[in-house]
Amino acid sequence: MVGVGYIGQIAHLANYAETEGCEVTAIAEIRPGLRNAVAAHYGILQAFPSHRELLDNAELDAVVAVTRRHHTGPVALDCLKAGKHLLTEKPMAAILEQAETLAEAAQTAGVKYAIGYMKRHDEGVQLARGLIEGFMASGELGPLTFARFYCFQGHSFYELATPVGMGEERPEGLESWAVTPDWLPRELHADYDNFMNVYSHDINLMRYLLGATPSVVHLDYRAGAGGVALFDFGTFPAVLEFGMFEHQGWREGVEIFFQRGRLTIELPPPLLKDTPARVMLHHGGDRNEIETLETKQGWSFQRQAQAFIDDLRDDRVPLASGGDAVEDIRLAETLWKGLVK
Repeated sequence: MVGVGYIGQIAHLANYAETEGCEVTAIAEIRPGLRNAVAAHYGILQAFPSHRELLDNAELDAVVAVTRRHHTGPVALDCLKAGKHLLTEKPMAAILEQAETLAEAAQTAGVKYAIGYMKRHDEGVQLARGLIEGFMASGELGPLTFARFYCFQGHSFYELATPVGMGEERPEGLESWAVTPDWLPRELHADYDNFMNVYSHDINLMRYLLGATPSVVHLDYRAGAGGVALFDFGTFPAVLEFGMFEHQGWREGVEIFFQRGRLTIELPPPLLKDTPARVMLHHGGDRNEIETLETKQGWSFQRQAQAFIDDLRDDRVPLASGGDAVEDIRLAETLWKGLVK
């Protein structure tokens, strides 16, 4: 593990530490107090002050890197060049050129490179994807006519375990990559950064559920309010509605409209454990039958960790691979370029 702050511990380290067939053999953390507290709490024998010292000295098969976004690129590139399988948080980069550099490095090294779009691993999402594929192939509900994705970010923290060693300041001067393109006006930098952090999830999910990468039509963005992005999948349009609000809820979901039915997915807040997406099928013509499809309890972050281990063991391409995630960065850049006159 590289980076064991709040998300590093809660959403990643705890899951790998508890997964059968996986040993957390070493951590790298630049904050000494945090590094020592986490190593002691989890019984990790090797703890290093930098990812480079970890790569040089620890015996390991793979790295999970959870750092601040502007530090992710340099860490990821070093891990890939060292020939280590890698999972990082999303987005993989902020700029298309950065993303392509990382994907090429993984391909050159011949390693697995996964991006933390954990919503692809949600059991409800995977169930819905199978249904969408089936309906599109069979024509049972008629053609797919419209797709709606939405995310209104509220409160995402729900009764999680308390991380250890928090509160220590980060040192300055760490190697970093830009988190916004140089062509973007400065007044939009924070907005773009937040869009990539939160809503790149929904772009990635759109591509996964619909099995294709769309073209960009238009972005209507209102700073401090929200936005609507319009995409073209050839035979049907799709929209992404997004924004933030000061509320204790989290509203995120999907509606897939067919000529004779509708599939809805209600996504849980990201850090709500044991609550998969809720999937409902609306069909039956005039009868308007509503069927709620059953899923087991599970957490997308835990399922993502298990999947990464299985990918390495079974030599599989990750479900959210770096090569695939380059397209999310390409779409995001294209959207925001439309705002620059």
